[in-house]
Amino acid sequence: MLNLRDTKDIVLRPYQLDAVEGLRDGLREGKKRLILCAPTGAGKTVLAAHLLQQADDKGNYALFLVDRVALVNQTSETLDDYGVNHGTVQGINRRWAPRENVQVCSVQTLARRKLPRAPSLIVYDEAHCQYAATLKFIADHPEAVAVGLTATPFTAGMADHWQGMVNVTTTRKLIDDGFLMEPKIYIAKSPDESEFGRNSFGEFSDESAALAGIQIVGDVVAEWIAKTTEHFGGPAKTIVFSPTVEHGRELCAAFSAAGFNFQQISYLDRDDNERAEKIAEFRRPDSLIHGLVSCGVLTKGFDVPDVLVGISCKPYRKSLSSHIQEIGRVMRTHPDKTKCLWLDHCGNFERFAVDMYDVWDHGAGELSTAAKRDSVAREREVKTREPLKCAECGGGMRGNTCTACGWERPARSDIQSVAGELREFDPTALGMEPRGGLRADCLKRPKDIWLAALNYCAANSRKGEDHARRWAYGVFRGVYPNAKLPSGWYSARIPASVDQAALSLVERETARFRKKNPIRRPIVANDNDRARAA
Repeated sequence: MLNLRDTKDIVLRPYQLDAVEGLRDGLREGKKRLILCAPTGAGKTVLAAHLLQQADDKGNYALFLVDRVALVNQTSETLDDYGVNHGTVQGINRRWAPRENVQVCSVQTLARRKLPRAPSLIVYDEAHCQYAATLKFIADHPEAVAVGLTATPFTAGMADHWQGMVNVTTTRKLIDDGFLMEPKIYIAKSPDESEFGRNSFGEFSDESAALAGIQIVGDVVAEWIAKTTEHFGGPAKTIVFSPTVEHGRELCAAFSAAGFNFQQISYLDRDDNERAEKIAEFRRPDSLIHGLVSCGVLTKGFDVPDVLVGISCKPYRKSLSSHIQEIGRVMRTHPDKTKCLWLDHCGNFERFAVDMYDVWDHGAGELSTAAKRDSVAREREVKTREPLKCAECGGGMRGNTCTACGWERPARSDIQSVAGELREFDPTALGMEPRGGLRADCLKRPKDIWLAALNYCAANSRKGEDHARRWAYGVFRGVYPNAKLPSGWYSARIPASVDQAALSLVERETARFRKKNPIRRPIVANDNDRARAA
C-alpha cells in the first residue's frame, strides 16, 4: 500500500489533455495498440500516471512496463507523489503487492512471474526498445488496451506491432513554452570517421569507437574544463555517454587525475545497490559526484533536471533515436538552471542535426514513416560538416545561427524565385558578406547599414556632404570588406531617420576604427568609386 505522505493532484497541461483525447479517438476506431509519442519533457510519466489512476479508480488491473531497475524505482516514486496505490514486480522488492490494481513491472521479472489477474491496461515505457518477451506478453493479452510511450518511434518494425500513433506535442513547442531548454552545442575534437569499424548491423562497433575515443580522452577532459569554466565558472553536473566500460574507466581516471569525481555506471554493474547509491548521490543538489559516465544505462528515461552538461563519446551511424534520447538528458528545466551544454566528441551532431531539428520542429510524423528513420546510415562528410560548425566558436549551427554563441551566417542570396512571376532584381543579394566576427541581425539588410552610415556621417562631418558620403563609404567597406555599392546607392538621399540597430552598428564600427587607428584617416571613396556607384 501507499505510504501516507503528502501527495499532489495530477493536473494535465492542455496538450496532454489533447493527447488523452487522441487515445480515446483511437479506441473508438477499434485500435487497441497505440503509440503515445511524447518528446523529452512532455510529461510521459505524468500522462501514464493519469491513465493508471483512471484504471485504478475503475478497479481495472493495469501494468506499467519498464526495462531498467532504476526506472522501476523512479516510476514508483512518481506514482507515490501522485497518490497512486501500486505494487512493483521487480526482483526481491519491498513493494511487491500483486493484488494492487496498478503494478510497476520490470519486463525481465514479468517474463518469469505470474500475476493474479489479467490486465485491462498495459502501458509500455520506451516502446521503441521492442523486447520480444514484452511484445509477446502484449500479444498474449489481446483484450487489454496497450499504450506504448516513446519520444523516438524510429525502430524498424514498430508499425507491425502498433495500430497507430498519437503525437503529443513537439520539442520546439516545449522549448518555446519554457518546458525544455535548448542546449548550446559544441562540436569538439573527435576521431575521424575512418577509425570507426562497423558491426553486423551496419552501426559503428563499440570496440572501434572505444579504441579511437581513448586517444582523445585528454581532449574530452580539457574541453569540459574550458567550457564549464567559461559558462558556469567551474565544475558543473555532467553526464557522459561512453561506448564501452573500458573507455568509461579511462574517462573516469582522466577526470580524477584532473581533480574531478566522475563515477561510471554500466550494464555490467553487478551490484544494483551500489549503482542506486551513485545515482542517489548524483541527484543531490550538492552532489560530491561531478559527473556520471554511462555505458548503456542512462540513454533513456533518466531524469535529473539540474544536469548542466552532456558529453557525447558514443558514435552512432543510424540510430537517430539514441542521439535524441541522449541529448534530451540535459534539456529538462530546473529553477537554478539558466543554460545547458552539449559537447560532441564523436560527430553525432554532424550526422543527425538535420533529422534531429526536423523531429524537434515537426514531430515524428506517421508511425509507418517514423519507424524507418533508424535504418538510414548518416555519413559525416565535408560537405555536410562545414555548414554545421560555427566559424566563430566551433559551436553547432541550427540553420544559419550558432546554438552556442549566436553568430549568424550571412545569407548568400536574398533572391526568391516564385513560379510564374518575374521580380525586380535586388542588388543587395550580390557580394554582401560582412566581416568575420560581426553577428548583428541587421547585417542581413546591407542597405539599412549604408543608409545608417550616410545618416551618421552627414550628422558628424564638418567638411560637407561630399566628404560625408566618402566617409560613409569607408564605414560601409569596413563592415562589408569586399562589397561594391550597387548602382544608385552612393547618391541616395541622406535619410532623416534610419534603422536604430544599423545606426548602433555604424557607431560601434566608427569607434572601433578610431581606437585601432588613432592617426590613420578612414577609408573614403575615390573618384573611380563614386563614378562606378553613381
